[in-house]
Amino acid sequence: MMNVELSNWIPVQKEEYVLSVKEKEEVFRRGAVISIKHGYIFEPILSVIQKTEGESLYFRIPEEFLKNNVFKGDIVSCQVMQGEYEYIVNGTISGFELTYPWLVQVSIKSVSRVKNNRNAKRYLTNFQSKFYPKGAGDNIYAIIKNISMTGVGAVFREEIEPQSLVNVFVNASIDKVQSLEFKAKVNRIINRELYNEYGLEIVEIDELNKDKLDKLIYRLECNEAEFVSNSLK
Repeated sequence: MMNVELSNWIPVQKEEYVLSVKEKEEVFRRGAVISIKHGYIFEPILSVIQKTEGESLYFRIPEEFLKNNVFKGDIVSCQVMQGEYEYIVNGTISGFELTYPWLVQVSIKSVSRVKNNRNAKRYLTNFQSKFYPKGAGDNIYAIIKNISMTGVGAVFREEIEPQSLVNVFVNASIDKVQSLEFKAKVNRIINRELYNEYGLEIVEIDELNKDKLDKLIYRLECNEAEFVSNSLK
């Protein structure tokens, strides 16, 4: 069970859910971005769904699977955001396709869903970033796992107190020279085994960086899968 230390977001509970054939085609549609958690890999990784057949879904093989010796029979947990819900798939890797586009087959064991109560749409990402906690001398390397107009979700090993303010610098491929910069407040902490997962609210951002964030969200809205696909080539 997750240990949520503090949150000003509405707590939600997962519910087991049986998808109809039509819902399955809509939720796990071709081109949908999927976040995959595997026991051998430190943090969730992204891929793009290519097809769904019966009780199996197929996505492009991430490079991390090759680096971390992921094999048939391994257990994975996958997340897809669709509409007002986030869907969590528990399954087993049941095969690999060795011809282009190099797919991973996951047999679906169960599906849960969580109602998204946040006031802004989130987009799954894998952006490198640096956090500078107020009053601390050292920076923290973090990975931005999701982003919206109002905040971000990030993972890193270090610990930051709830309600702390941090300066955030995100490498989001918007500008080749400058990072996306803003000040954020820690609203939520979830303790995982190997790292901590943080929810942060953007509390201060200047006009230049607000424009960068607008452009990034627009690109993600137009083609979220393009960002992920580029990293799989």
